[in-house]
Order: sequence, then C-alpha cells, then structure tokens
Amino acid sequence: MYVLFLFLTLIQVHAQGNAIAEKAAYFSDLDEVPVEIIVDGKWSFETNVIITDSNLLFINVVDLFTRLKIPCKESATGNSLEGFIENEYKTYTIDYSTGQIKVGSIDITSTRGLLEENGVKYIQASVLSEAFGLTLTFNARSLSAKLVSSFELPYVKQMRIENTRNNISKLEGQEVAVDTVISRDYHLFKFGMLDWAFNSNQTVSGASTNNVILGVGSELLFGEANIAINYNDKYKFDNRQLQYSWRWIDNDKKLIKQAQLGKIYNQSIAFLGAPLIGGTVNNSPNTVRKASGTYTINDYTEPNWTVELYINDVLADYTSADASGLYVFNVPIVYGYTTLRLKFYGPLGEERTEERIMNTPYTFMPAKILEYSLSGGVLQDANGSRYGKADFNYGVNRFLTVGGGLEYLSSISNRPFIPYAKVAFQPFSKMIVNLEYDHDVRMKGLLNYNFIKSAFLELDYTKYVEGQLATRFNALEERKIRISVPIKINHFSGFSKLNFSQFVYESFNYNQLDFVYSAYYRQLGVNSSTLVNWVGTNSPYMTTNLSLSYRLLNGLVLRPSVEYNLKQNKLTRYRAEIEKRVSKMYFSASYERNVTSKSNTFFLNFRYDLPYARTGLSAFYSNKNISFTENAQGSLAFGGDNYTYAGNNSSLSKGGLLFYPFLDLNQNGILDNGEKMVLLSSVRVSGGNAVISEKDSIVRVSDLNAFVNYNVSFSNDDLESISWKFKHNTYQVLVDPNQYKRVFVPIISMGEINGMIYFNKENTRKGLGRVTIQIYNGQGKKVAQTLSEPDGYFSYLGLVPGNYKVRVDEEQLKKLDYQSSPKEQEIFIKVSEDGTIVDGLDFNLKAITSVVSIEPAKIILTDAPNQPSSIDKQSESHFNTSFGKISDQQGLFYSVQIGVFKNYLYSQHLLKFTPVFYEILSNGTIRYISGKYDLKADAKTARNIIVAKGIKDAYIVKYKDGKKIDTSKGRY
Repeated sequence: MYVLFLFLTLIQVHAQGNAIAEKAAYFSDLDEVPVEIIVDGKWSFETNVIITDSNLLFINVVDLFTRLKIPCKESATGNSLEGFIENEYKTYTIDYSTGQIKVGSIDITSTRGLLEENGVKYIQASVLSEAFGLTLTFNARSLSAKLVSSFELPYVKQMRIENTRNNISKLEGQEVAVDTVISRDYHLFKFGMLDWAFNSNQTVSGASTNNVILGVGSELLFGEANIAINYNDKYKFDNRQLQYSWRWIDNDKKLIKQAQLGKIYNQSIAFLGAPLIGGTVNNSPNTVRKASGTYTINDYTEPNWTVELYINDVLADYTSADASGLYVFNVPIVYGYTTLRLKFYGPLGEERTEERIMNTPYTFMPAKILEYSLSGGVLQDANGSRYGKADFNYGVNRFLTVGGGLEYLSSISNRPFIPYAKVAFQPFSKMIVNLEYDHDVRMKGLLNYNFIKSAFLELDYTKYVEGQLATRFNALEERKIRISVPIKINHFSGFSKLNFSQFVYESFNYNQLDFVYSAYYRQLGVNSSTLVNWVGTNSPYMTTNLSLSYRLLNGLVLRPSVEYNLKQNKLTRYRAEIEKRVSKMYFSASYERNVTSKSNTFFLNFRYDLPYARTGLSAFYSNKNISFTENAQGSLAFGGDNYTYAGNNSSLSKGGLLFYPFLDLNQNGILDNGEKMVLLSSVRVSGGNAVISEKDSIVRVSDLNAFVNYNVSFSNDDLESISWKFKHNTYQVLVDPNQYKRVFVPIISMGEINGMIYFNKENTRKGLGRVTIQIYNGQGKKVAQTLSEPDGYFSYLGLVPGNYKVRVDEEQLKKLDYQSSPKEQEIFIKVSEDGTIVDGLDFNLKAITSVVSIEPAKIILTDAPNQPSSIDKQSESHFNTSFGKISDQQGLFYSVQIGVFKNYLYSQHLLKFTPVFYEILSNGTIRYISGKYDLKADAKTARNIIVAKGIKDAYIVKYKDGKKIDTSKGRY
C-alpha cells in the first residue's frame, strides 16, 4: 500500500509539474502591454497586463494594488502576497505555489488564474473580480480598462480627500503649491501707466461741455502712486477734481502689512460728508481669506449693465443687471479688513467704480489672530474737520470674533469721541449674528439665515440715542426684514425678493415695502417691482414697474417697460428700446413717454471698441431740445521691452508680466550672451491673457491687478524639441504696481539614454521586460530609474550634462538570482542645444546557475516567412510603392522599428501598417519602420498597438534628417 501511495503521489506531482511547465512555456511567449486603468471615471493610471490569444487579461497584481493604495507585500515565508482590503480586519493571502486565494473567510482555488513570470506576479481579471470585487472591463481598441469596485478604494478616497482639501484651500485663500515663487521687485521710482478719457456734450442752441480725465501711475518710494485730474470746463478747478493716493503692501511683514496715503476710503460710524485726506495702516494681508458662509448684496444700476465684484483687488464674481437694473451678489465672508469694489460696465462703454474700505457686515477672524487698523486725516469740508479711528478684531475661535475701537470726529460738537464694541457669532454655518454698540450713538443687531440654498432671511435692527449728531439720522429706531427665495424649474429660473423697512419717530412710523420678482426663460427676461410707502395709518402710495427683455434669433434685443401708479390707477410712464451687438459694435435706440409730464424722449446710441480705445456717440431729443455726446477712453502701459500696451480699460493700479523663455545652456538661470530665446506656443496664466510675440519670443501678460499673486504654468509639450524641459513648470508671480515685471524662464536641454535588456538562456537571447535600470550621477547619488519595456527596450530622457553610471538594480538581480554583464556602464552627457543621446546601452542577464555562455549578437534578424533567401539588389522595384525611403525623411522624429529582414516584404506581411519606411543596411538586410511622430509618447502608443497585433519585437527608434541617431554621433 505504501509503495502504491508513493507511486500515485509521484504521478500527481509529475502531472502538476508538467501543467506548470506547460503554463509557464505558454505565457513566456506573451509580452506585457501597458494599459490605461480608468478609476471611477475621473482618475487614471497606467499598468502592465498580459493578454492571451483567447483574450484573457492578466494584471500585474502588485503594481495594481500599489496604485490603488491597497496594502500588499510579499510574505516572508513562501511564494505569496498578503495584506488587507476594505479594512484592516479583512485580510487576504494569494499563494502562487498552491493557487489558493483567501480573502476574509472566503477561500478560492485557481491554478490557472495566477501566473508568475520573471518574478512578476499576475492575476486573471475574472479571478480579481471574484476574489476582491474589482471588475475590469477591457477595451482592446484603446488599450484601456474601466475599473469598478464593490467598495470605496483607498486610492479613490485619497483623491476625494485631496480634492476636498484643495477646494477648501482655495476657498480659504491658501496658496497653491508651485515650483518657484517670484516675489516683489522694489524701486524708488518707475513710471509705467497712463489713463485718458474725453467727453464732449453739445446742445443745439445751447452751451457745450467738455470733460477731460488724465491719470498717471508709477512706483514711488517702493509703493504704488496714482494721480488723476478730472477737469470740466463748466466748473472752476479746485482740489476736489484732483485724485491722488500712495499704497504699499507686503503680506510677509508682521507689524504693518498695508499702508495708504492720500484720499482714503473708510467705513465710519459718523457721517463724514466730504472726502478724507490722510492715511491708514493695518496688519491684514490683501489676500482673500474666506471663512464659511456668505451674505447678499443687491442694488440697482442701469438695465443690462455688467457688474463685477472685486475682493481685495481679486475678481470674485460678476453678473448682469436684469431688465430693471437689479443685480445680486452672494458675497463670501472674508477674514479681516477687506476692500470691496464694484465695477459697472454699460453697453456703451460707460464705466463706473464704487470703492469702499469696510469690515464686511460679519467680521470674522481666524482663531487666536488679532488684527488692527489705524486711520486718520482731515476732511475736505468748510471747517477742515479732523477724523481718526482705531479698530481691532480678535478671533476667539472659528465661530466667535470680538472687536472694538475708538472713533473721533471734531465736527461733532457734543460728543466727538465714539468708543464702540462688536461681536460676530456663527452658531452654525447657515446662521450668522452680528452685534455692535456705539457709545452715545446707537445699538445694532444683524442676523442672516440661509434656510435653503441661495435663499436667505435677514433681520436688521438699530436703536439710536436721542439727540445724537453723529449719523445725521433723526429716527429713533430702524427695523428691516429682507427675504430672498430663488426659483429654478427646468429652463425657467428667477428669484423673488421682499424688503420691509420701518423707521420709528416720536410721533409717527414711516413704512416702506418693496417686492421684486425677476425671472428668466430661455431668451425672455421679466422683472416686476412694486413699491409701497405709507406713514402711520394713512393710505399707502403704491407704484409698480414691469420690464421685459427678449432676445431674437438675429441678435436684436427688445426691452419694453411700463410704470403704473396703483393708488391713482393710471399709467405714468412707458418706454421701448431696441439694441443690437455685432462683434465690437453696439447700437441702441429708445423712446420714452412720461404721461405725467407729457414729455417725449428719444435716444440713439452707438459704441465701437477699438483695441486701444473705447469710443461712443449718442444723440438725445426731448421737448424740442437736441443734444449730442461724444466720448472716448483708453490707457497706455509702458515698459514692455520696446512695446507699449494700448488698452480700452483703466491701467492704473494694474501691472504686467514679461516672460523670457530661453535655452539655459550653462544652467545658471540667467540669460547670457549666446543663449537664444525660445518661441513658445502657449502659456497659461490664472486670471490673465498671455500674448506671445513671434518677433522677439517674449510672452507679455497685461492688465493684471497689482500686489496680487498670479499662477503661471508652462508645459514641456509646448517646446519644439523633445529634449528641452522647463527648469520650473509652475510659477507664482507677485505683480508689481504700475509697471511690467521681468521674469526669466530657463529651459534646460536634457540628455537621453536608451538600450536593451536581454535574457540569455540555452544559447538564445530575448528581450526582458520589467527590469529596473538605475542611473547614478558622478557623486554616486541615484538620480533616476526606469523600467524596461516588454521587449527589453528601455529609455530615459531628463539627464542634465555630466558623468553618469547606468546599472541594473542589484536588489532585483539578487531576488531573481540573475547576474548582469556588464555590471554597469559609464556615460557622459555633453552640453548641447539639441540634447545628447546615448544609445546602445545593452545589458545581458543570465541565471547564476546557468552554464551556457552568451555571445553578444550585433543584429537581430527576423526572416519573413515563405520568402527567397536573398534580395535582388539590382533594383528596388520589388518594394511596395507605398513604402517610403527613410533617407528621404527630413527633421527630427520618432518611429517604431518593425524589424530587420533578409528579404523584402509586402504590405500584407506588415499587417498593412501605414506609413511604412525602409532602408537597406550595409550588410544587405532591410530595416522597416512604421509611423512618424513628433512626440515619443505618440510613438509609444503606436508601438503598443503594433505589439498587441503580434509583432512582439517592435521598439521605438529616433531619426533626424533620414539618419538613425546613435551614440558615436550624439545628436545632430
């Protein structure tokens, strides 16, 4: 019995051994193919797979799990992998010796679903799905696979968290990581910007009026200096027509981050009534540091005007006023002292700017941060009143900020000093409460509650001290309620708004109710506004306005409107307008009838935007009076390196960037004599538009806000040579005020190496993939590594000039029990504009136990089947006429070598690849290549397709002007 048992066991072992040997022999004839894995439809990466003749997919499981962040390590004992999936309690083991897979409490046996080749472990796609819940849907045409999992992958979770954190960072104003940061350049004086505007009005049988505005901007004493004159020949010139300011910002300073002199804007408790000449300092950065929550501002301008909202000189949002002129912004709550600026752009080129320095209605500070603001000066009133204010805010925690200060105004006779205190509290993200006490002036309370998305309720209450003179407001109390609710159903959208205000006096109450409904449906816009006023118990006065706006298919816009007095039950005004925009031209005509005053008014308007100016003409007729108006405005920006930028917007408080991309041969980061400029095809600037000059290769970016950081990105794909790389791909540049700033962009010419990894066994030599090749610099430090491709070919582009050593990874050799010949190769990358290429770095691997000697082969020949043994050298008429000669191909390009053959081939032998090029070598053999690519990545994709179609020995080659680039000649 024992002998029988031993005999049966040996038979079984022998059978298993034969099966394993047959399986190994079968898969040894198949090559790895790189495949793109698409995860969750958003992210992707590349890994290697084996595709069998029966379309079975085997995935490199270690590489896949590493990419997906699934713990995976080789067992210390036995030929197996282990780790956990989903959570640390659900462990798994993949035993390649027995074919057993254990995931949690589930055991799976799959002898043909597991494969190990050259130390690389593979798993069949169906087994991966059954055991781990990871389903791959393979697309052979695109060499990609869609991965779907039955649980949240660690990779997906990590990407989701990173995206969330990045979004939070952007919302909180945190800086995005870049390769290099370009800080401010300081000058005592540097002239740069000029604004101009002209407006003239003529009235028939009447007087004419001319208005000229001239503004100049420069850098003065390391800060931004602007001065502007607004002259009108109808009025006597005085200092109020002169605008001037000096501003300095440095967010890296501790004590003072911002300072301003000249005409300043300040949010005050007391009513000032005149411009303030003075100065202000604070320690708040000008970056946008967003807290949680928003508040809403809305107001009226002209119909269909474009309104831009700037927060600390950064464009935060923009919108268009509706048919009645109403605009609405959801303003994010921003930490600290903030500049809010609104810009209004009319269809005729009109531009109005409203600027005010303010603590937003809800002042929040980061936890444990104290910020202050000091301001003071003299009012341009008849008495030259003196004004001063000291203010502070402190963040107790994320939800609570306390503040206070002291304000002084000399024109308040009884109480010139106003001490005050304030508290801002956010009990939860959708509710904010703000309380303020101004001694002997008022108490204020403000509550904002966003009860649904984009809908809010606001309660505002103010109680004034009787007899106070600070606010020029003689009501005892002020009560306000605001409600806004959005509406969106399919293509229909809009919102409704209700405002109620009540002013309490000693003997009566004044009430005001305003209801607005605005809606949009496709090309139709509707706005209805009803205003109701009443005093005490008196009957109310009610009016309503209805405005429509409809855009026709030909671009014409019709805009009728009416005003109706509900109390008197009669029509008081109606108006009709038509407008047309064509490219940079705008035309409008309107008629208005005022029923109450019995007047008729006609308007004609025309605007044309030139690249350097915005021009307009208009005509007005009313009650037999005719007037005409002409206007033009523009700006000039100097210092653009033999270039002056002419624009139709204001250039004051703006700046520009000049990028100088150049080939930095000595790699010192400086544009030296003999180093040439490089013409780029594109540059990406956040919030800006890059203009690339073909004349001098300078990249110019104009119309940027001063003291603001802009992110600039350069792509290596935009360079004309594949060997060129940007030293830094991303820049963060701080724009200097009223000038162009120079930024040098060095480009480095990189060296490339390539070669083959061969495995020698039983007097045969075959390319070996997945072998790690390491590159060490002259100091013995590893600077790069790469993997050989399935056919054994390897390459690496990105070596700066110098000495290097190239070797096969010793740890991998030790693990596979292989040895390399040679052990390492020394190379030298020389300085070159086009980059040095070192090829022919071949390594021969063999098993240490092998006794077969390896003779290096100088050329690999693959005979075409069923062809004669020699070539007819007397004529090339045998070649397919669709094949081109390699020697006729000009320029630098990549291609895919199909093979070197003794005999000529026909198109069907090459699977009808196109285009195909050939050359006859000195030994009479013929080399065939397919494709002509500018980028190596495109050639690699083509090679993968060729390999997948059965030509396993195809690899990438490089040519210039019909000659293959080799080591001895470097790069042409």
